[in-house]
Amino acid sequence: MVLQDKVALVTGSGVRLGQTIAQKLGQLGMRVVVHYHHSEKGAKQTIKLLPGDESRHLILQADLKDVADIKKLVQKAEKKSGPISVLINNAADFFPTPFFSTSEEEWDHLLKLNLKAPFFLAQTIAEGMKKRGEGKIINMVDVSADRPWSGFLPYCTSKAGLSSLTIGLARTLAPEVQVNAIAPGTVLPPPDHYEMDFKESIERSLLKRIGVSEDIVQAVEYLLISDFVTGTIMPVDGGRSVY
Repeated sequence: MVLQDKVALVTGSGVRLGQTIAQKLGQLGMRVVVHYHHSEKGAKQTIKLLPGDESRHLILQADLKDVADIKKLVQKAEKKSGPISVLINNAADFFPTPFFSTSEEEWDHLLKLNLKAPFFLAQTIAEGMKKRGEGKIINMVDVSADRPWSGFLPYCTSKAGLSSLTIGLARTLAPEVQVNAIAPGTVLPPPDHYEMDFKESIERSLLKRIGVSEDIVQAVEYLLISDFVTGTIMPVDGGRSVY
């Protein structure tokens, strides 16, 4: 697919990895819809990092746990920027949920944002992609989808579901739309990541280091450029998944 001047929606692109992905898509000549929920300041910073005139790009706020908000987000994006050709389902939440103290609210929050939202975003956008004859969807999953961490079961369950959804969508939307996922290992650990866990992540990888955001961005670029890859879960984890 020719990326120049096509529209890409990157969820959660006001912070961290989402911001870096959005920046790369701008460098590839795409017009980027920067989505945020609470990180308005970060979203405005993302727009400033994108090449070209800021008017090429768009900032939109939405609570992705709400399907009505998802539909409004897509409607506004396509009305102002044009048809969405690329969807990067990056927005997610991650925090400890010890099994015996996990609340229903915590479970619902993680499953809604990490799994339900990508489903309904794809449902809302992919019909137009199929009609136009092209489209790309990339989901951000996690190495923990296959090796769940006992203290983060709702998160790991949501990512396992997203891996399954990726393959299901690839089958459902073929041949016009390619759907793939990237499964990062330890990349940009969250601020409250314990030093002991950090060291353990390094030791449980073949390359004995953590990744950087550019490792993930390069994988995103490959999946966007290639038109012969779909239904793939690509580990970018320094060999942690085969350690």
